[in-house]
Amino acid sequence: MATYRYFVDGERDNLYKIEPYYEYDLNNPDSLSLLAKVMAADYHYNHDGGWSDDSPIKITITHNDKDIATFYIEVEWRPLFSISRIDEN
Repeated sequence: MATYRYFVDGERDNLYKIEPYYEYDLNNPDSLSLLAKVMAADYHYNHDGGWSDDSPIKITITHNDKDIATFYIEVEWRPLFSISRIDEN
């Protein structure tokens, strides 16, 4: 399992790392885009608690202390409806 590192909004001193199930080709633009989505989910669920007021963000993928690619990421919110019946019919 490979380890990938990234930082958010230019804060290079605060590196995050992930170890996803899949390996990504750092020379392939499509693979980098998929990796950026995995990193965005990691940041959202494990580090920032939901990006409350900080969306959009920029995630930079690094490898061997070199910046590989930077992505502009926005959270897409989908409505969730909770339903409960109030009559007894």
